[in-house]
Amino acid sequence: MQRLNSKPVIGITVGTGIDWRIGGSGYEPYAAAVRSAGAECCRMGKGASQDLGKISGLLVSGGLDVHPDRYDRMPGDEHLPTDEVIRRYRIRYDPVRDEIELPLVKQALEIGLPVLAICRGIQVLNVVLARKLVPDIDLCVPNALPHKSPPGPIESLSHEISIEPDSLIAKVYGTRKLVVNTRHHQGITLDMVSDRLRPTAIAPDGIVEAVESTDSRFVVGVQWHPERKRDAFIYDISGPLFKAFVDACSSSRRGF
Repeated sequence: MQRLNSKPVIGITVGTGIDWRIGGSGYEPYAAAVRSAGAECCRMGKGASQDLGKISGLLVSGGLDVHPDRYDRMPGDEHLPTDEVIRRYRIRYDPVRDEIELPLVKQALEIGLPVLAICRGIQVLNVVLARKLVPDIDLCVPNALPHKSPPGPIESLSHEISIEPDSLIAKVYGTRKLVVNTRHHQGITLDMVSDRLRPTAIAPDGIVEAVESTDSRFVVGVQWHPERKRDAFIYDISGPLFKAFVDACSSSRRGF
């Protein structure tokens, strides 16, 4: 496994154009968080490396929606054409990213790489493992909280989540309650979570905010953006999450 300066190398998935930088927060904030935790990093995706043998762990970053053909339809939508599903649920997607990223995540799990999945990343993780996703929280979840912040370089909307006490999230944040930022309109609910993951944080409206592997391997997904520096209320306390990920990347893992 390749090392730079004896540090673990983290592959960070990227989008294919400006929509990724708008829909997510670009490559550099994730890379800065990884470097601060003691690792090196590289891009994974179109026009970049796709060789998982050269990295010690995979960070699945935020960005646009997953294409609806990649997961099961909501009840009642089974016979709708794809274009109508896209319109109904206001889906904005990057097909090239889906084509590259979903197989990368599947392979990373199979070979036992530590995985940290952020925002879109937690959704990709569950799609790969269970083909389940809420296509639009506002339209599909009763009494949904506002989960989508206005675009632009402003502080995000926020809400409180409840954290399972015996989870890695509880350990790294040191709390049972946490205020997180919110910049998404898709997500997963408890009944959708893969049986290879366990929900470890949840919002009051039932949206799952964090998942972890059901065994000892480091596979963690969070719905919030811990790398987003403008949201100091979560950024300033998220260093231990990235440090736990980097520490896990220094050790070998078996297949998922």
